[in-house]
Amino acid sequence: MKPRMIVTASLLATVAAVLLLVAIQTLHIRTWGGERAQPVSATRHPAQLSEENLVDVLSTLQLSTPIARVEWKQSILTLDLKVTRTGTSYTEIYANMAAVADLGFQSLDNVNQVLLRVMAEDEWLHKRHLLLAADFRRGEWPMYAIETLRSWKSPILSEELKDWFHMMETELWKKQFEMTSQG
Repeated sequence: MKPRMIVTASLLATVAAVLLLVAIQTLHIRTWGGERAQPVSATRHPAQLSEENLVDVLSTLQLSTPIARVEWKQSILTLDLKVTRTGTSYTEIYANMAAVADLGFQSLDNVNQVLLRVMAEDEWLHKRHLLLAADFRRGEWPMYAIETLRSWKSPILSEELKDWFHMMETELWKKQFEMTSQG
């Protein structure tokens, strides 16, 4: 056999093998996943938040404080987190706030603002009291700010955190967390 024919035969065999592999993979997808088969990673977090997937998206959050109220309107996600246990720590609350911000701004691309309130609920009187509020706005804080909030070890927030996330503590927050940590 001439060298030119060997190269040509090898090339044709390689092209045939590639086409055969593509055909087998296509047949495999149609057999096991149907036409709608998608990689597992594609369903992990949607890139767009909507009314239709709001519950599914929020259910991926691992929060120690339950969500009491949620609203999605015009790229603004509004959430109330409910603190019912007296043993809930400020570090848990900060971690939950960071998880919400992380989801809203790292996993979703159509959230421009997260309005977040941390509410204390009196189980006996069924009254809700504001403890802490934040207004997270896309692009108004540095990349490391969410991790700073997640790992913050003081009930007294830094001025940077307050400025970045437009945070506000109530007197009840100060009484519950700041004064108890000092004494």
